Amino acid sequence: MTLAQAIIGEVVSPKERGRFQGWFGANFALASTLGPVIGGILSQHLGWRSVFWINVPLGMGAAASALRVKTSLGTGICRLDYAGTSVFVASTMALLLALSIGGHEVSWTSPILLALAILGLAGFVLLPKVEQRTQDPLISPQLVGEPVIWRASLTVLLFAAVLFGLIVQLPIFFQTALHTSAAVSGLLLIPLTLAQVIVSTATGLRISATGHPRTAMAAGLSIVTVAFFVLAAGIKLGPVFIAPVTFAIGAGLGSTMPAAQTMVQWAAGEKRLGVGTATVSFSRSIGGLMGAALSSAVLLGALQVADPNARVILGQELALIGSSHVEASRIAPALIAAYRWMFYALGALSGGAALVAWSIPNLDLAVSPGRALTSSS
Repeated sequence: MTLAQAIIGEVVSPKERGRFQGWFGANFALASTLGPVIGGILSQHLGWRSVFWINVPLGMGAAASALRVKTSLGTGICRLDYAGTSVFVASTMALLLALSIGGHEVSWTSPILLALAILGLAGFVLLPKVEQRTQDPLISPQLVGEPVIWRASLTVLLFAAVLFGLIVQLPIFFQTALHTSAAVSGLLLIPLTLAQVIVSTATGLRISATGHPRTAMAAGLSIVTVAFFVLAAGIKLGPVFIAPVTFAIGAGLGSTMPAAQTMVQWAAGEKRLGVGTATVSFSRSIGGLMGAALSSAVLLGALQVADPNARVILGQELALIGSSHVEASRIAPALIAAYRWMFYALGALSGGAALVAWSIPNLDLAVSPGRALTSSS
């Protein structure tokens, strides 16, 4: 993904990149949320192994398309950052593992979990010092230190946490709380997908027309925040209510990637185009991992508070989805309450993303970075 977006930055002017990044964002949104739809249908009718086999022709098709891209040899030398990569991976895995097992396999105050949390936080404190001593750092302190880049990257990290937390949890909510099949739960994600595709494309076109990417992204994330709180409040109203709300969430999320990517590429400039693009992709990947882990931690923690026995029953239900819902119906109140808190948590994350997005200057992509900052609209 990083290389594909960097190629767009190489051959398209900064102002026109919005249009192409909008199409790219639409493809990403379509693939990210259409995957569960296809996966649910395949796993229900052809078995779970088909979810893996389907990637063989998809990968071959992507490779064939990539081989048709004409390129020329570069003059740079790539030096891998072993020290920075090791510290970053160890820190990230420690925090993700703590979120994954906390309140589920071990208590939140257990020595193992506290050690993992301390290890992860200490690693991130140490990382800037490690990267400052590296000639080609994994995460460039100079690049990340620029206001537009770090704010846009942080916005993308929070956006990805919200998106992937929702994609992971929503189908499970449909199956356990609303008793739908795997295929139907996937189909109920279509409003989310459709809205993202439409708005991502429209946002890209708007950015190319105006040269101002910030406002659309910030406004979209603000809409997402409100929609999550509406979703949490009306969670008992069923699919007829949830579908339009998730459409609003998808519409708000669809504005993020085209705007963030164009802003970072513009601020990074031609010489740092690849590194800037990689920073956004990096933020999206880490945010997605953290969103899935964090949403699960909040869900299980809230479920434990609502009904200490509910987690065991939910685990049994997840293993027997589609065969029996007798046990799940008994824990439905606890399950609804837990998912309500999980949606509130995702709303808080999107609210944080909106605040960060509004703090980014209202850039003008048509001029150079040194003269482009204008007053916020």
